[in-house]
Amino acid sequence: MYNLEKTISNLKELITASFFKVASKNDILNVDLPKFEVEIPANRSHGDLSTNIAMVSAKTFKMPPRKISEEILKFLKNENQNIFKNVEIAGPGFINFFLKDNFFSDTLKEIKNFDSNFGNSDFGKNKKIMVEFVSANPTGPMHMGNARLGALGDCLSAILKKTGFNVYKEFYVNDAGNQIEKFGLSLDVRYQQICKPNENIPLPEECYQGQDITELAQEFYNNFGISYIDKDFNTRKTALVNFALPKNISRMQKDMEKYKIKYDNWFYESTLHESGEVINIIQK
Repeated sequence: MYNLEKTISNLKELITASFFKVASKNDILNVDLPKFEVEIPANRSHGDLSTNIAMVSAKTFKMPPRKISEEILKFLKNENQNIFKNVEIAGPGFINFFLKDNFFSDTLKEIKNFDSNFGNSDFGKNKKIMVEFVSANPTGPMHMGNARLGALGDCLSAILKKTGFNVYKEFYVNDAGNQIEKFGLSLDVRYQQICKPNENIPLPEECYQGQDITELAQEFYNNFGISYIDKDFNTRKTALVNFALPKNISRMQKDMEKYKIKYDNWFYESTLHESGEVINIIQK
């Protein structure tokens, strides 16, 4: 079976050997191999692979690049290469290589034989790596700006896993701090507006203005009625947040599952505060 990486590596070895044979033929001793490339041309009419060895060797051999290509090609054609159906010189001296059809058919057979294991490698050596992605603010619904990061993060995780890393996927839930305070205040105002429809209770400009806040406050009211309206602000706010936040997070989880993204862990910022780790760091 052939693969492109191995083919390029083998071709570089053949080109290197041919370079030194050309040097020897022309009585050029103690020559250094210039840095050359074997790459996939942007235009497929220029072959499946191409090398610039002739151009970078012009100074060494003191001859036109096309002449160098002709000399190198003589030695390359003597090598038993079963994967190239044609090799030609183009432009100022590029050497273009055209792969035989069996290169592609053998690759397809290899993909079929390996099935889901095709492309696996041990490059990562089972090194642990955590990919934390999306981590949208849980005080509101997902939107395209953060949802698209799900595709990017999950694909990156899949690539790392295929290449031998021990991958751990995490969604960081920002359920503490200023945004949660703002979330609680916003819910509280909407809840008061529902409980006291005849009073003109304004929603402060710094609050979340979205319809989702009103809907969550209405759900809270449908469950608890006016039982919290006479309680102190902190008690009411805590109850509202504890009711609404899990609903938002659950919706985010369902949104992720719609495009088959499953996390190993949904990590809550609040646990850092509850454990005392945050205050310990501040004190240090």
